[in-house]
Amino acid sequence: MNAAAPRVGIPLRPDHRAVEREWLRSFIRASTANVLGRIQKTSAERILRESWPDDNRAGLILRSPVEPLKQAALPGDSVAALMLLAPDSEFAEILGIADRIELRGVSQFSLVSPTSFSEAVFVEEGFAIPTASGVFEGQLIGPVKKLAMLAPLSNELENLSAPAASVVISRLLKQAVGNGGAKVLLSADPPTAASPGGILNGVAPLVAGASASDDIKAMLADIAANGISTRSVVLIVASDLFGAFETLPWPNFKRTVIEAPTLPPGTAIALAVAGFVVSGDGIPEVDSSRQATLHLADPASDIGTTSAPSVVAAPAVSMFQIDSFALRCISRVTWSVSAGAVAWINGATW
Repeated sequence: MNAAAPRVGIPLRPDHRAVEREWLRSFIRASTANVLGRIQKTSAERILRESWPDDNRAGLILRSPVEPLKQAALPGDSVAALMLLAPDSEFAEILGIADRIELRGVSQFSLVSPTSFSEAVFVEEGFAIPTASGVFEGQLIGPVKKLAMLAPLSNELENLSAPAASVVISRLLKQAVGNGGAKVLLSADPPTAASPGGILNGVAPLVAGASASDDIKAMLADIAANGISTRSVVLIVASDLFGAFETLPWPNFKRTVIEAPTLPPGTAIALAVAGFVVSGDGIPEVDSSRQATLHLADPASDIGTTSAPSVVAAPAVSMFQIDSFALRCISRVTWSVSAGAVAWINGATW
């Protein structure tokens, strides 16, 4: 008689991002209840209770002592919260590879750059440890900058169910935060009082070569020439170049490649993660108003300014007058790249 075959259970793989997804879902639900409560002139708690009665985390977020939604039991730091609002964007993916620090209570912080350390050496017992002078370049990060989004929405949202409205609000936040943040992060713009500088600021583009292999070698060589190891280099490429990594016969290619739809065609960036740091302060704030007056322009001007000469901000639209409401999201984030940690090419035709 044959022995009974042993029972084999179904293997379970841990989902390391489950907590983050659950927090984002609760955050969006609490934000939706807050928005619908304002435009429907009813209790946000009632909307949350009727639509998602089992989501205790959303209730805790909604009942935060600071208004609007500024506090929550967040899995991770404030940069992680910003990444969760646009989880499928290149902005979140790029922020995810950086070292992250919190700047709560601190305006600026000077980090040790990848070229500032001295190498360890073997020393005989009882003898002095030699100290190499090396190069000491502080990598300054901070202060955090305000990444803000303001969007007028039709009051037709008022007639949607809370679950349907949460989909609309979630997609709006993902698109605005993801695309807006990525355009600044991957730019060559210098830092200003309003925003951090792009990672390409002050970095001259290299001349495009005849192939993807030539361009990648050139970018790696440029970073290595600055005394920075290329082991941590990732590639950030425009959408038209991204497909090359699926068609070229590179079985041993191990580097991370991030598609960046916001980059101009033909642009490729090599970034040494060892020299890339991001920081934030607090979780994103979501709020809404039916009484706001918006200047529909970019850049926008203050409405009703009293300074001389007076400036008329036009077109200015009253949300009350057009039976709409304004949705606002504010996040605080900044980043810093060590000198020499970035190389890039434009005009590539892989």
